[in-house]
Amino acid sequence: MRSKQIFLVDDDEIFRTAAEILISTHFPDFEIIHFENGLEVYERLLEIETTQSSLPQIMLLDINMPVMNGWELLEELKNHKGRIKNQVQIHISTSSIAPQDMNLSKTYDFIKGYIRKPITSADLKHISESLLV
Repeated sequence: MRSKQIFLVDDDEIFRTAAEILISTHFPDFEIIHFENGLEVYERLLEIETTQSSLPQIMLLDINMPVMNGWELLEELKNHKGRIKNQVQIHISTSSIAPQDMNLSKTYDFIKGYIRKPITSADLKHISESLLV
């Protein structure tokens, strides 16, 4: 297992598959782990934090999902006192073109980016460069 990870959180299996192909070309040393909703990833993040394991370096988070959507996950992380929001680069990845979604994302100071789907090579290059900072 690779030690560097990207959490890809999206309920659309076709998007996850296509995104993984593109992501793996930009981040060949990263393991890409899929989640279908915010609750799955939140529980995994808490488990990692509890066991003192390494958190993922990057999370690509859809906002419109069943069970727990991206906004609900962000609220949980905002109120969480642990290390998650300080150590994971969270980038929203959404098909939403609603200006209110982009504006709402700016209210979370730990969000590192807002990407409109489909994810492009330029988006991933920007994320890669931000890891070096």
